Amino acid sequence: MKDFIRHQIEKQSVSFTVENFLGLSDTENSLVVIEISLVDYTLTEIARIVESNNARIMNVFILPVADGNTLIISIKLNLLDISPVLMSLERFNYKVLHYEMKEGVVTETHKERLDELLYYLNM
Repeated sequence: MKDFIRHQIEKQSVSFTVENFLGLSDTENSLVVIEISLVDYTLTEIARIVESNNARIMNVFILPVADGNTLIISIKLNLLDISPVLMSLERFNYKVLHYEMKEGVVTETHKERLDELLYYLNM
């Protein structure tokens, strides 16, 4: 058990990279990246929206934007088809910047949005 805990601590203390923010592990099937203002952010509300669509959050990364008033949140989910989650997030006025599904097809629009996000993160 101690080795497992030590491994988890080492994994979390590795320097933060864009690949960590946008990558999927073996237990994660989908990724949603949203933007929200700091004053509107509540993880419990996001979790409620996700779980109301029969999805489970496997990992969350939160990146504060340089302006100090905005957060970019990467949510990794266990579902292959996250369309209902995306619709619910948009219904509750969350700005979806990017999404990805392990089994899904990446269109040119998805690639353009990802490139814009990466440009935004590198500012």
